[in-house]
Amino acid sequence: MKRDLEQKLIERWPTWFDFNGNLQHTLMPLGFEHGDGWFSLLWRLCEDLEPLVAEYQNGTTHRFQVVQVKEKFGGLRFYVENANDVIRQRIELAELESLDTCEVCGELGVSRSDGWIKTRCDAHYSLAL
Repeated sequence: MKRDLEQKLIERWPTWFDFNGNLQHTLMPLGFEHGDGWFSLLWRLCEDLEPLVAEYQNGTTHRFQVVQVKEKFGGLRFYVENANDVIRQRIELAELESLDTCEVCGELGVSRSDGWIKTRCDAHYSLAL
């Protein structure tokens, strides 16, 4: 994802994304490893997680942290530490939504394989051929 889009997420949720962290503890210094088309999906996910994380953290000393965000097998992967089942279920919904969202532009997409599984709209799938 482009750096300016990454920066918007980092500025909005600075305690969630540790881009200066040690690679032994977080892979976020590698950045968001997917296309720009999933930015809106990620933004909505983080907005939805905000009250869930606040409630979770109110009852624990553990700090919620995103440790990696990437594409794998045509879908979003959003790996976190210190989360409960409610948070993980919301993340799972976003990951499922990504399988119908073009990773390039954010429009309706389909998971397709041409050696690698990618989720693309018709236009961006045609461009890759």
